[in-house]
Amino acid sequence: SMFEESKKGNLERECIEELCNKEEAREIFENYPETNSGDSNVPSNLRTCVKEISDQCLPFPCYKEGSEGCIDGQASFTCQCRPGWKGPRCEDDIDECSDPDHQAGCNQKCYNSPGSFRCMCDDGYRFRTSEKIHCTDVDECEVGVCEGVCVNTMGSYSCRCEGRQGLRLAEDQRSCEEVPVCVQLYDYKHSEMLYLGEQFTGGPVIYLRFRLPENTKFAAEFDFRTFDPEGVVLYAESSQDSWFMLGLRGGRIEVQFKTQHSLKVTSGGKAINDGQWHVISVDELESSISVKISKEAVMSINSPESLFTSINGKLETKVYIAGLPNRTDSVIKPINPRLDGCIRGWNLMNQGASGVKEVIQEKKSKHCFLHVERGTYFTGAGLAHFNMDYRESGSWRVALKMHIRPSSSTGVLFALVLNDTVPLSVHPSFLQDLQVFLDGVSVATLQSLMLCYPDRLSVELTVTPTSLEIVANTSTWSYSLPDGALDRLNNTMMTHSVRTCIGGLPDEVPVSATPVTAYYHGCMDVNVNARLLDFDEADSKHNSIKSHSCPQSRPQDTL
Repeated sequence: SMFEESKKGNLERECIEELCNKEEAREIFENYPETNSGDSNVPSNLRTCVKEISDQCLPFPCYKEGSEGCIDGQASFTCQCRPGWKGPRCEDDIDECSDPDHQAGCNQKCYNSPGSFRCMCDDGYRFRTSEKIHCTDVDECEVGVCEGVCVNTMGSYSCRCEGRQGLRLAEDQRSCEEVPVCVQLYDYKHSEMLYLGEQFTGGPVIYLRFRLPENTKFAAEFDFRTFDPEGVVLYAESSQDSWFMLGLRGGRIEVQFKTQHSLKVTSGGKAINDGQWHVISVDELESSISVKISKEAVMSINSPESLFTSINGKLETKVYIAGLPNRTDSVIKPINPRLDGCIRGWNLMNQGASGVKEVIQEKKSKHCFLHVERGTYFTGAGLAHFNMDYRESGSWRVALKMHIRPSSSTGVLFALVLNDTVPLSVHPSFLQDLQVFLDGVSVATLQSLMLCYPDRLSVELTVTPTSLEIVANTSTWSYSLPDGALDRLNNTMMTHSVRTCIGGLPDEVPVSATPVTAYYHGCMDVNVNARLLDFDEADSKHNSIKSHSCPQSRPQDTL
């Protein structure tokens, strides 16, 4: 049948030529109150038309993948979208990874997929709960991944080895291995050459006691070799009021003595701290004391009375080699008693080598290297500690100049230590790498073929509150300075007193504090803020460190 289109107004029907179908008729009856009153006067065929409009959800009008149902309406339909879909027909995928109204909630990685998403964790993290949204750090140390000490970090971990036990991290970054020697040294020793620097305490390395006839005069002769500018060679006394000291100051011979009626301090001759052997002789004469170097007189000191006094017809003399008695009034002019040197062919009180030779043959730490060169030698067994203040004019500065010849592939050269932390450290890491660390994080790396080489490598490091700069010969540097690293160091330097450690780290610093804890093995000269460090003046020093002499990397032909 055919229908007329009714226009809004006075319900008067106006015939038009356009015909409408059932769908259009239903819209008219639904949308205009005048046509939807249920008046019984409405022809029955029109009411039947409205009731017989088809189900709008058939055929299914929604996007199948994005919808889970359809609700039929009067001449309309509503698609019910599955989670992750949107749009009139649920045809649009929601990107939960970027849509601010439908956030996935992933705290690390998010991957969108049609109608869904997936959170993923970075390496070293795992999901906190079964929801698989939030990631938390994996503690790899719980499963024993390291042979040595395991240090867990956010998203990762690192293995450390106790360098103070002679170990380093192997190339697999998990196991430990012995620190290898990369430059063999000519470190042979002679059992008849007495090393004078065995004890850092300043006490004597050998103590002798002579009981001789009362008319015996003091006499000493020996071969002497050193690079050290200052120290005590020998000290002899019969009482606290009668004593004699032979030492070096500024490389020159110095004599101090005290008798019952006189006190004297005298120095003379040329500097002999040149690393060569010199014959030193001291003789007490009738009214003077004669000092000779290589048979040439350099001092003749007036002494009208005997150096030592006899008791009951005997002259009892105590001789301290390379040290002073443990009392404060043992010398007139203060002197640093520590002396890195060697003596051989000694003859004390005209008694030959009596008593000395037997003592030193039993203990290798009292033996001297056959051949030495200038520098400080670290055996890989300990460190030295200095108290230094780097602050100046409201700021601070660390200016380091080193001449190094490592004999092992790793070991701490220089470190600033605060309690159990290491704000700054410098050390070789592998055969051709020298690294600078701030709080255990590498910030600069040097690559040099001369790092483990018979010749020395020169390195300069300058650190200020705003910069870190390195200069080295025959090498390539790379920097990776993290944001805030210098700010943290600046805070430490300005608010705390740090300890300067050379050649290693103290025991209280844990292995986890820094990647390298091994003691340095090799030779080194070091200047800190224009001061050449004299290890005889350190606040503490391991006895194995030779303050002024290094074994050579190449042998000489003669002694």
